[in-house]
Amino acid sequence: MKFSISYNGDLGLLDELKDYSAVTHVFGSQSSEVTGSGRSTFGMPPITKADIEKAVSKAYENKIKFNYLLNSSCMGNKEFTNSRYKEIVDCFAWLESIGVDMVTIANPYMIDICKSKYPNLKISLSSFSMVESVERAKMYDDLGVDEITVRENINRDLKLLENIQKNVKCDIQVLANQTCLHFCPYQFYHDNVMSHGSQSDEQSNKVFSDYCILKCVSKKFREPVEIIKSGWIRPEDLSVYEAIGIDKFKLTDRGKSTKWLLKVIKSYCERKYEGNLADILNIVQTHNKIHNGSIVDSSKLNEEIKNMRKMVKAFLHLNVSIDNSKLSGFIEHFKGANCRDTSCTLCGYCKRIADKVLSIPNEDMVFKALLQVEEISSNLVNK
Repeated sequence: MKFSISYNGDLGLLDELKDYSAVTHVFGSQSSEVTGSGRSTFGMPPITKADIEKAVSKAYENKIKFNYLLNSSCMGNKEFTNSRYKEIVDCFAWLESIGVDMVTIANPYMIDICKSKYPNLKISLSSFSMVESVERAKMYDDLGVDEITVRENINRDLKLLENIQKNVKCDIQVLANQTCLHFCPYQFYHDNVMSHGSQSDEQSNKVFSDYCILKCVSKKFREPVEIIKSGWIRPEDLSVYEAIGIDKFKLTDRGKSTKWLLKVIKSYCERKYEGNLADILNIVQTHNKIHNGSIVDSSKLNEEIKNMRKMVKAFLHLNVSIDNSKLSGFIEHFKGANCRDTSCTLCGYCKRIADKVLSIPNEDMVFKALLQVEEISSNLVNK
């Protein structure tokens, strides 16, 4: 069992992680990067190039490998310009020079560049590459990636995961505590939104009300069964994945506090969590954050920043309780189910589970917060 965990900019986290031998990698990046990464700058703690160099050194001290994120799903074709190409190559050179072990990439062109010019850098394929089939995994395996993080849409398609791992030479990794909507219709678009929102040459896009997050959170709390349908994995169920040949698990999120991340890794390393499972799942992005938009100059408040703060305030009231003690055996259903080809309405399994294990504390407060979230979303559409 091996874990890769988010680096949130706190060097102290890396010292704490040395007590967990199962943690082999941390993953992170600067707050903004020439290629962009998988989280918008506004949602990230401020992390500079110098901070990354210190973090890589600290990780090495604690016998943990560093995986640097260059996993933008879109760069607006700028990667094909001579100037951007040089910046990408220079970035790889810097990463190799400071001792980074692995880079996470979503762009096949960048994979080829890295393999050609910096073959010592291992490559982790981002979940943004949407690997959800054997053939797509094989194609990236042939490109020479060392690891594939599959999209969490197939986390519970155990037969498919087993077949993917059997048909590739590289390792397969799954996201364990992410809670994206089941086969979310916003996925492709949201990946691009976050990618552009973290690119260092697109300063005008750094602060924006994330339409996709607003729609996601509204859907989850209007229809809480969506939280159960999401592809998270209980700490108690890791052995099911190990039994099909998968022993690498990724834990998010980079914006979260050290205290919360340590709770998450402790639970998964111990393979158990007693109490509210939502405590260790990344359900609402603003909960347990290390900061809330501190990179924004409060003296320059505009309407967009006011909206962002209103959104964060509303999100803080969105809570859910999932009784983990009642989820024993939950994974067994998926050993024979095929969620890709099945209507959730006709199946009804997750709805029955939700009725048994899930509750919304303080429903009146949650309802009021949802109205605020939906008002912001509506205002984005009807400016």
